[in-house]
This record gives sequence, C-alpha cells and structure tokens, in this order.
Amino acid sequence: MGSSVTTPVTFNGTSQYASTLQQVITRSVGLASLPLHELQNEQLNTTDKVTAAQSLQSVLASLNTAVQSLSDSSSNNTLATTVSDPTVIQATASTGALPGTYSVQVTDPGSFSTAMSNDVLPKVTDPTSQNLSPSTSFILTVGTTTYNINPSGNNLDSLAATINASGAGVQATVINIGGPSQPDYRIALQATGLGAEPIQLNDGSTDLLHMLSTGTDASYTVNGQPNGGISSTTSTVTIAPGLTVKLETAGTSTIQVALSPTSISSGLTAFVSAFNAAHAELQKSFGQNAGALSGDSAVVTANQTLTRLIGYSGSGPGSIKSLTGLGIEFTQLGTLTFDPTKLASFSPSQLTDAISFLGSASTTGFLSSANNTLSGLLDATTGLLPNEITSLNAQFNQQAKKIQDAQNSVQTLTDNLTKQMNAADALIATLEAQTSFLTSLFNTMNANNFAGH
Repeated sequence: MGSSVTTPVTFNGTSQYASTLQQVITRSVGLASLPLHELQNEQLNTTDKVTAAQSLQSVLASLNTAVQSLSDSSSNNTLATTVSDPTVIQATASTGALPGTYSVQVTDPGSFSTAMSNDVLPKVTDPTSQNLSPSTSFILTVGTTTYNINPSGNNLDSLAATINASGAGVQATVINIGGPSQPDYRIALQATGLGAEPIQLNDGSTDLLHMLSTGTDASYTVNGQPNGGISSTTSTVTIAPGLTVKLETAGTSTIQVALSPTSISSGLTAFVSAFNAAHAELQKSFGQNAGALSGDSAVVTANQTLTRLIGYSGSGPGSIKSLTGLGIEFTQLGTLTFDPTKLASFSPSQLTDAISFLGSASTTGFLSSANNTLSGLLDATTGLLPNEITSLNAQFNQQAKKIQDAQNSVQTLTDNLTKQMNAADALIATLEAQTSFLTSLFNTMNANNFAGH
C-alpha cells in the first residue's frame, strides 16, 4: 500500500493570530486529503482481494494435485498380490501385470559360489598392515573372466576393497577365523550371481583361494511349465508381464493377482478432503460475513464450476455412472463425504467399472473432466484465478500511482499554504509591532501633556 498522508505541518507563527492561521492550514489540508483517504481505503480493499484470491488459488491447486494423484492410482490398475506361502516366494505386481492365478514350483532357489584364502598362506593377524602375499598386483578369475586387481595399499583390507570396486561380480569380506586371542584373518569371496562360478585369486605365481562351495542355478516352473524347469542365475525373476517373483526356498506357492481398491480409496479420500477445503475457502465470499471477494464474478464462476465438476455423469457402458457409485455423497452443507467400505466391497468387475469411470487426467472419464475444469480455473495463461489476480495487481498499481499523485498534490498545497501563512503572520506581526510602538508613543505624549498642566 502507498505511504500515509503527508505529515501535518506545525505552523510556528509569532503573531497573535498564529493559531488561527494554523487552523486554516490544518482545515485546508484535511479537506484536500479526503480523496487521498478514499484512495488508500480502496487500495487496502484491493490488497485484501489479492490475498483472498491467492488463498483460493492455493486450495484449488491442492485439489488439482489430488486429481492428478487419483489419476495415477487409477491408471496403474491398482493391482495387489497374495502369496499362499511367502516362505517359498515373494511376489510384486507392477504396471502391465494381468489379474490371474500363478502357481510357482521352486525346485532349487539357487546358491552362490564361495571361496576363501588358503590355510598355507602367511597368517594375517592385522588386516590393516598385513597381506596374504607381498605382491602388489593380483589376477581375479570369476567364471571365465579375469580382472586385474591393484590395491592401493599392501594389506588385506585394501585388497578386499579393491576387489569390491572392480565390478567383478563377487563380494569380498575380511573375516577372523582364529578368535580374539589368536586372530587369523582371511579374505572370503562370494559370487553375486547364482550358479557354478569358479572363483580364484592369483598373485602372479600362486593361487590364493580354495572353493568353499560351488553354487547352483535357480530352477523353477510356472503353472507346471516347462517340463524341465527354468534355470536362472538370479533369485529374482519375471514370470509374467509386470509380475516379479523372488525365489526363497524349495516348494510350491500360488500367487493371486487381482485389482485392489486400496490406492483408489486413498486417492478418493484425499480428493474429498481437498474438495472440502476448496469449498470452505469459497464460502468465505458468501453470506452476511462475506470477505473481500464478496460478489466477485470469479468466485461465483469458480463455485459454479466446482458444482458441475462433482455432478459429472459417466457415459460408458460400466455400472458406475457418478461419484455416488464410488461411495461419495453430498452433505446438506455442500461438502462431500466418502465411505471406503463401499469401494472395498466391489467385485472385480465393479472395480474395473470404477477404474473406467475415473479414467485418467490426460484421457477420458471423470478425472479428465476434472483436470480440464480445474485447468480453466488455474491455467497460468488462461485460468480464471491467475487472470483475476493479475487484474487486481494491476488495479493495486494504478491506485498506488493515484495515491502518490494525490499525496504530491496535498504536499504542494501544504507547502504553499505554509508559505502564505508565514508571510501573513510576518506582516501581522510587523503591524502588531507598529501598533504597539504607536500606542506606546501616544500614551507617552498624553502623559507628558497631562504633567505640563
């Protein structure tokens, strides 16, 4: 907002009419400032409108975010997996998975090849200063692939760290097999992939490791196929589009993949909450205690738009035609309520219809309609509220200019009046001094004449 009215001038006159002249200045400036006060009040109202419009824009943006989140939940088909025996397998369904039943028989969950440094090598009691060999260069063999290992330090810890950084497909650790009183540190390697992977470390002349175990490939079938089983060098496998399984132990387990209302229910809960917040913000501009945006056309339009949004009616062949079918109801106050138990009781076909009704923000259905509706209110270029706020800010700036012009005018009047009253006061003071002198002279003459008689 612009600055306040110009500071009143204190008139320091010397004549007996100085206070009267001060009153003339004060009254004249006061009358001239009346339009300025009106402009400042108008600008204050504009500021309140901008604040209210920005608050409304914020809650509508939150509603738009809820629509986008609900769109993501609907578009991802909201699949859930149930595993009959989670000790045998773990399962995860993602985008692209199809509802159905999958039987997985794990013949062998697979195992990793492991190796450890030989007993005949120099004993390492301090892995930070000692090593298996004085060599500074080693050859690591994993399967049929070799890797050059050149530790930065000649100690067991540095050797293990360099192996881990080599990308060789093994994990190296340093373990103490001698106990605390007689430490005997060894380097142990485990393949990161399943299967019979030979592992060897050579210092240029001597093999330093011996195999502890030879790994095996994982083996499993899906719905009894294929007859010979499927081999894998990883314990996590994809058994169908979008369906990933982690093989844990030998055995048989059944996976049930089905549509789940859980994420849609969460999305609808957030949507209803955001809608009610937007409704509450809009209601601040209606009724006896209406705020700064009372009667504003943008608020009226936004309120009507949200009402139409909630009244959306689906035209598809499914059983769900409105939000009421999903468990959303209007209250007498104009707010929404959501009953998640209705959605939870849906059959698979009803849940499919619900997903179809919702659609997505970018394609069809309720969410597309909601997205387009809110875009009309929020779009940075064409949206109703951004344009309203831009218009109010422009109005504020125009008012600020008018206020400044009015302040300049009042200040000019104040300066001119002050000069004029100073001049008048000085003239009056001169006349008063002359009058006082003549009066004194006249009295003196009278007194002399009286004394002469």
